[in-house]
Amino acid sequence: DQYLYLGAARCTRKGNQMCGVFGWVSHSAPLTPRDVESARKTINRLAHRGPDYCGEWKNDVVFMGHRRLSIIDLTDAANQPFIDPSGRYALGFNGEIYNYVELREDLRREGYEFRTRSDTEVLLAALIRWGDDAFGRLDGMFAGALHDRQTGRHLLFRDPLGQKPLYYVEYPGGVIYASELRAITGLAQFEWRTDGDAFRRFLMHGYYSETDTPVVGVRKLLPGCTLEIAGGRTSVMRYWDSIPGQDPLDISEDEAVGVFERLFSQSCARSMRSDVPYGVFMSGGIDSSLILDFCHEINPDIGSFTVAMGESDFDESTKAAMMAKHVGVSDHHTFSMNTESVISAMTDVLASNDEPHGDPGFVNAYFLAKSAKPHLTVALAGDGGDELFAGYLPFTGLATVPYLKVLPETVLEIVKAVARAVPENDGYLGLRFKAQSYLRGFPADDLDRYPLWLASMDPEAMGQLCRTDFFERSNASLPALAPITRLLGPVGEHSRIQQFLYYYQKVFLPEFVCMHTDRAAMQFSLEVRSPFLAPDLVAFANRLPDRMKLRGSTTKWLLKQVARKRGFPDVVAAQKKQGFTFPLARWLKSSLKPMMADLLNPDEWAADGLIDTGVMEGLMADHLEGRSNNYRILYNLMCFRAWRRAFPDIKAV
Repeated sequence: DQYLYLGAARCTRKGNQMCGVFGWVSHSAPLTPRDVESARKTINRLAHRGPDYCGEWKNDVVFMGHRRLSIIDLTDAANQPFIDPSGRYALGFNGEIYNYVELREDLRREGYEFRTRSDTEVLLAALIRWGDDAFGRLDGMFAGALHDRQTGRHLLFRDPLGQKPLYYVEYPGGVIYASELRAITGLAQFEWRTDGDAFRRFLMHGYYSETDTPVVGVRKLLPGCTLEIAGGRTSVMRYWDSIPGQDPLDISEDEAVGVFERLFSQSCARSMRSDVPYGVFMSGGIDSSLILDFCHEINPDIGSFTVAMGESDFDESTKAAMMAKHVGVSDHHTFSMNTESVISAMTDVLASNDEPHGDPGFVNAYFLAKSAKPHLTVALAGDGGDELFAGYLPFTGLATVPYLKVLPETVLEIVKAVARAVPENDGYLGLRFKAQSYLRGFPADDLDRYPLWLASMDPEAMGQLCRTDFFERSNASLPALAPITRLLGPVGEHSRIQQFLYYYQKVFLPEFVCMHTDRAAMQFSLEVRSPFLAPDLVAFANRLPDRMKLRGSTTKWLLKQVARKRGFPDVVAAQKKQGFTFPLARWLKSSLKPMMADLLNPDEWAADGLIDTGVMEGLMADHLEGRSNNYRILYNLMCFRAWRRAFPDIKAV
């Protein structure tokens, strides 16, 4: 019952890993010839994730497909789906196991012999030897599936921090899963519809959080979880978690700096394991600067890559170049991103995304990946530093929460009116923008306040736009935030810093940060690794006392101490957070105005019936006239409309 199909999309370069997976598991009835043919066609919708090789494994009720990008072990022997010597197990996964060298030695001591140098074979051997406990030993980013021919058990899995995506849909006859949504919705034998509640949550957050997707019935496997398919049933289990504030360390500041340096150096070294060229993506911030410094210490020949913006209040390229020179990097690349390149990149991003994503930084990441691809196949980036060490601006507002939350509603409305009177500013985080974002969190339950601070607009205004009571504050809690509030339950009694860190790590990091990093890079078959997201480093950071992350108004306190110890220039070591983005609010009034007008065409929106088009037009007019900075909600709407156009076969709600 084993059949290996070698697809036509083969290149001269072979290897492992950063790839795309697709699978179909029928609970009982055999997959039909039409099902198999559809599966083979849909694998090719993931060709950009793995251009080097296309393979499959199947039996009567299981189909596993794989697209491969070569990174480690550049031989045919490491192709996927990977079958163990006995023929019992089949593995297909997307990702990298950074500590595969150490795991391979552990397994060799237990009698395993290896045929390849790939991390795929190590992962399969680990799962066979240690079962599901193997996931707790892994350092890497990964998502995929393991099939046991003997028992019929099919196991889906996703890495602890959600760096790699995995979508799945359950239907009465089985389960279908894939690395990208497009591979599932491309199956014409099913009818797909947009999810109205998920759309409304998307507008609020700017991304699809938790298990949400734009399509009814299709969900994301949560980070650190497995999904078992066996005996016609499915069950989700969490195999990994790390909760800020749990099991706190009694450690001095100097000791904390030393432990961080040891763990971070180890993570950087593992992240540099590659049989293809690699380098560091530089933003000019402290996170990527630390990565470059540690990596250069290990490999002095490593190169760095950054983007220069024409508008000074959004440009960090000078700091990136300064840091590269300070470290001693001789191979530093700066790619200039002007209005024309932004429009080109944005057009490509909006056309290629199979899930709407409202982060303007996605465009920067896309442009950087496209520009750097001729020079490298693997890049290291600073994802996770802010989420582990309290690096975002809203953390500085935690200290005043006790005072604002007890204000009478009438006084609170006066304060909000004063904030609205502050002159509008379309620069990076203007005063009015910051004040209104902060006040958006009142009144609210403590656990609702965190997503409200990051919301695209006030929930009251969101309710008017969507013509719904979905966003009404009732007893200081919002129905729209119920999934997130449930998720944050384990930290309900922890400090506000720990609660906010947990929100960022469980919600914002996987589906906002990691999602755009993965998608932007994979459009160019480029792999991006994040040394901050090693599980042991995450666990260490979450056990540190709050004062080593946020001290007064100083965010990322410990990282800044490390930077100073290593002699970083003050302009880097002491800097405030600067987002990796471009002046979208400003450009929507000029060069991007035609694109906005096109994507926010009221007739097209009226046909879907999702929003009040009059309210949308008012938001656009207020932004263009400078009365309010509505770029976030307008861009979210633009992203969703572009997605609807790209996938016209997905029906309206």
